[in-house]
Amino acid sequence: MKRVASALLLGLLLAGGLATAGPTEEEKIEAVIAAVIDAYRAGDYAAMGQYYAPEVSMVPGDYNPPLVGWKGAEARYQQTHANLAGVELLRENTRITRRGNFAWAVYQWRFAAMLGKEGVAAVGHTTLLLEKRHGRWIIVHNHTSALMPPRPPEKPAPGAP
Repeated sequence: MKRVASALLLGLLLAGGLATAGPTEEEKIEAVIAAVIDAYRAGDYAAMGQYYAPEVSMVPGDYNPPLVGWKGAEARYQQTHANLAGVELLRENTRITRRGNFAWAVYQWRFAAMLGKEGVAAVGHTTLLLEKRHGRWIIVHNHTSALMPPRPPEKPAPGAP
C-alpha cells in the first residue's frame, strides 16, 4: 500500500512539475508586446524602451522617414503624445512566428485619443521583428502602417442616371 501511495505521489509531483515548466517562448513574446502597448497607453517611454534594442529601426505609420535607434524613437513618441489625452490602443488578430532566436509578430490595431477637445482615431497594422538576446526578447524592428479611412460614397450629380 505504501508503494502505491508513493508511486501516486511521485506521479502527481512529476505531472505538477511539467505543468509549471513556465511560459513558452511565444507566451514570452506575447508578454513583451502587451507590456509595450500598456506602456504606450500610459506614455511611459522608459518602460517601453526596455523592450526595444538600442539600434531598433522603426517605420512610422505617418509617412515620416524611418527612425534608427531608440533615443530618436522615444523623442518621436514624446513629441507625438505631447498634445494627446486618453490614449487607447487596442490590439487584435495577433500572429507570432518564431524561428530560433528570431520571431515576428503581426497584428491589427485601433487607436483613439483626444487632441484638445477633438477626438482622433486610426486603424492599422504593425509588424514587429524580435530577437532573443541574453535570455530576453527585444524588438529590433517595428513597421507600423496606418490605414486611410474609407471615403464616403460620392453623391450622384443632379440628373445623373
